[in-house]
Amino acid sequence: MRAFVFGMLLCLMGTPALAQGGVTLENDEPPHIGPSETESVVGKMTGKLARGFVNMLTCVGEVPNQMVKTGHEKGFWAAITLGFLKGLGMMIVRFGAGAFDFALFLSPWPDDWKPILEPEYLWE
Repeated sequence: MRAFVFGMLLCLMGTPALAQGGVTLENDEPPHIGPSETESVVGKMTGKLARGFVNMLTCVGEVPNQMVKTGHEKGFWAAITLGFLKGLGMMIVRFGAGAFDFALFLSPWPDDWKPILEPEYLWE
């Protein structure tokens, strides 16, 4: 019984201390709302990492993508020959850009974590 009363007494004594531990504002300024600069940088880095991973994963889709684009522009036979070759070339380029983004996601180069390849993703 003594332990219970002692525990309740400690809880009651600690309650005002918890209530006073709030945030104090200097000069009545409102608290910072929104992402800080660090959160923004981390978001850009993780975006570059994800973009690199996705581009390495979906680079194989460049072959049919380029075949369809070439087919719409120049016809069926060009899609089969030229579109296929363009797709192989763009597959290598997309994989390289993805590997670059994936390996160097911590670096802000080029120009504040912007994509190297346009369009940024295969499906754009």
